[in-house]
Amino acid sequence: MLVKTEGIVLRNLKYGESSLIVDIFSRDLGLQSYIVNGARKPRAAMAASLFQVMSQLDLVVYHHEKASLKRIKEATPRSVYHRIPSDIRRSSVGVFLVEIIRNTLAHAESHPELFDYLADMFAHLDEPRKDIPVFALRVMLDLSRYLGFQPGEQLHPNEVYFDLQEGIYRVSPPEHVHYLLPETTAFLSPLREPLGFEVSLPGFTTEHRQDMMDGLIMYYKLHLDQFREPRSRSILHQVLSS
Repeated sequence: MLVKTEGIVLRNLKYGESSLIVDIFSRDLGLQSYIVNGARKPRAAMAASLFQVMSQLDLVVYHHEKASLKRIKEATPRSVYHRIPSDIRRSSVGVFLVEIIRNTLAHAESHPELFDYLADMFAHLDEPRKDIPVFALRVMLDLSRYLGFQPGEQLHPNEVYFDLQEGIYRVSPPEHVHYLLPETTAFLSPLREPLGFEVSLPGFTTEHRQDMMDGLIMYYKLHLDQFREPRSRSILHQVLSS
């Protein structure tokens, strides 16, 4: 059957001499894989340039539940990025977040609220803003809410350790090794501001950012069995530290 939906491209792979296989997270069908025949030909009806990673598209697709590779009837740009393609910091953050998203999504699970958040998130990444170095951290915290393991609230100023295993703040270190030290935990609450607001974190150093990233990646590993270390992380660190 034909389904009209919106989608975000999360991966594209060359297939054969002129085709593409693309993974698209759609609002109504969840994560799906599509083959686009002839996309790399010079006069393709649906050109490969449409299916760049992070692209947001309006789609009409042929949907068959049992087919592992589906087909696209129509694809048109839903929005156009102005800064992400030419800004290495934004593009590096975007590629890292796409890898995080792909590591957390299951195929064929519809999640309209998460789709709307991701579409809005990439739009925010494309805006002129000064908090790009902490953007990925903020998104990882947001995503944990949609994925069902959002950190608890800090209930008392004396709770200065964040327990990654339990997802709660503590007054003293837990008996296991998976927790954030007080100097890193202090920045966790400010990073939970909505993406529509720019955050300013006086004293938040490159070392703090690395410690927070280490902690959040471990947090995902502890709460998602399928989660893997993002390969793009080292590139992101180099770009943001330069």
